[in-house]
Amino acid sequence: MQTIRKIGAVLRCFSAERPERRVSELARELGYSVSGAHDLVAGLARIGLLAKVSPGQYRLGPLVASLNRVLEESSPLVEAARPVLNALREEYGETLHLTQHDHDALLIVSQREGTRAVRVASTFLSGQVPLHACAPGWLHLSTENERVLHDYVALRSGRPGGIVDPAGFLERIQALKGAADVADDGGYDKNISCCAAWIRDHTGRPVAVLSLSIPRSRFADQPRAFRAITREAAGRISGRLGLADLPA
Repeated sequence: MQTIRKIGAVLRCFSAERPERRVSELARELGYSVSGAHDLVAGLARIGLLAKVSPGQYRLGPLVASLNRVLEESSPLVEAARPVLNALREEYGETLHLTQHDHDALLIVSQREGTRAVRVASTFLSGQVPLHACAPGWLHLSTENERVLHDYVALRSGRPGGIVDPAGFLERIQALKGAADVADDGGYDKNISCCAAWIRDHTGRPVAVLSLSIPRSRFADQPRAFRAITREAAGRISGRLGLADLPA
């Protein structure tokens, strides 16, 4: 089990912003010995989860792409969301993300980049964006129990890019428990606003978050409308997952 956790930790270090990583960087970042990190990375390369691009440097391997294709073609969530995301982008031209929560990080399940002349890049949200810095992250955090939430805040307070007002942040997240949607006004990037709404399965359990990322100048003209658009689209996806009646 310990080895599996280490494999997961290594794979999570790769992102769109940092697609290639050196073994020495991974060892330092994860607190492993260089020799231990090298053995782990070499093993992952042998089975195709990583690929060596130069001595000591790796990127995600072909098996990851293959598994991603399987997920995209077989996931009930992705299948249910696909037509809604496509229609939403066609009608409004804004950037969309479907996210889940993975080890205190955003997991991007699906995304669509906007089509308008001034738009938000699809890379705006990634696993590198802290949960406390964006609207979808706030919703994901609102499902955590009190102990986990306090631990999260304690680890991210008093550091650059961290939580400035821990008590205020905890109060905000507690207030979101049971909420259907939320919006931030330039939380992670002062030029971008983000609306987020829960997607629920047939039992009403929250399983993912749909978010709409909009240039702040455009969001400021119609904040309620953008929130309503996001909430209604999340409701349509929930309906396609079998949720008959949306929770109040």
